[in-house]
Formats: sequence, C-alpha cells, structure tokens
Amino acid sequence: MATVFTTSGGIDISYTSTGSGPVLVLLHGMGEGGVSWEPLLPAFEAAHRVINVTLRGHSPSAWPTEYSYRTMFDDVAELLDSLGLRGSTVLGHSLGGMVAFRLAVERPDLVGRLVVEDVAPGPPFAPRQIPDRPEGDLPFDWEMLLQMRSQITAGDLELRERLSSVKAPTLIIGGGETSHVSQALLTEAAARIPEAELITLGGGHGVHDNLPAEFTETVLTWLGDH
Repeated sequence: MATVFTTSGGIDISYTSTGSGPVLVLLHGMGEGGVSWEPLLPAFEAAHRVINVTLRGHSPSAWPTEYSYRTMFDDVAELLDSLGLRGSTVLGHSLGGMVAFRLAVERPDLVGRLVVEDVAPGPPFAPRQIPDRPEGDLPFDWEMLLQMRSQITAGDLELRERLSSVKAPTLIIGGGETSHVSQALLTEAAARIPEAELITLGGGHGVHDNLPAEFTETVLTWLGDH
C-alpha cells in the first residue's frame, strides 16, 4: 500500500516500502511512474527492503507547476532523510538515473551503492521531436514532460564533471545499440567514477522492461558481489 510523504515545499510524494533487508531505492523513468518496477519487485523483495518512489508529476504523486532534476532530487533526498535511511542502494532508470547520479554526488551519505540504467550526464544534443499530447487522461503531467525535455536536451556537463567524486560502487547498465541514448556517454561516465562497471545487456532504453529476468539477475548478482 502506498504511503504519502509531504515535502517541506508541500509536494506529496507517493512511495511503497516492501520486503526486508538492505534498502534498495527505485527511481523510475520519465512518464512511467513507480508501477514500471512492479514486475521486478518479487525478485528484489526477496533480499531487500524496497522503497519504490513515484517522482513528482507522475500519479499518484503530486503534479505541481515546477519540474527539474533539482526539484526531483530535493524531493527524494527529503524523503530518504525523513525515513532515516543512509547508505542505501539507489537504482534509477533514465530520468530516475539522473536523479540517482545527483544523489550520489551531492548526498553521498544517502547512497551506499549506485545502479543506473541507460543514462548518463553529458553535453547538449539535438532535441528529439516532442509528439502531440495523447488524447484523454494521462498517468503523468504533460507539462512535466515539456519542462524536462528541455533540460534533457541541455545536457548536464556540471554533473558529468563531478562524477569523479562519487564514492559509491557503481553499476551502469546499457541498453546497447537499439537505445536512443548514446552508449559512449555511459562508457565515459563509468570511466569517470572511481569504482564503476558498465554492463551492456541490450534491450534498448527500457532494459528492465524488455529484459526483466536478465536485468534483475545482473543487478542482484552485482549487489551480491559488492
């Protein structure tokens, strides 16, 4: 059952806490919500207490007017502080992966191990065309997508330069040549982080969606080794 945490800025952030053991924090990709991890939860819960966070702008969390990597970072850091969690494993996909990188850089006390799926900070790049808004109700705020797309296109060179300060053992999982994300960015990020490993599973940008068994086995094996 979901729990709601209200940040100091009055933003309601929904999360679930299931399983027991070392803490594993899950941060989803843009437009997906925490439900995207649900098929993988049984495997993760077998050995971990899983904190599955739904970022702002995604139901059932609040849809405020401001969206950025910074506001999402602040929300998650406040939530983990409120739960008294330190040294957790943080696993982030895409948008959630960028938040996870920021947590590892700016709040290393919160991140004991870092796992990032098919994303890394880098230079600006040519924007992808934004499709027309689909008809009907959406499980996320369309304004969130518009605001975040501009930030994604702008890149994040400042964060990339700070990756060398990451102290947490890090696993980066790549989606391979079918991903729209440059795999060279992942290689560069792994090279900048002192203790990092890059494993390319393929499956495109949504590795955990398209190769769930391989993804969970890779993550759990790596966690067992670190």
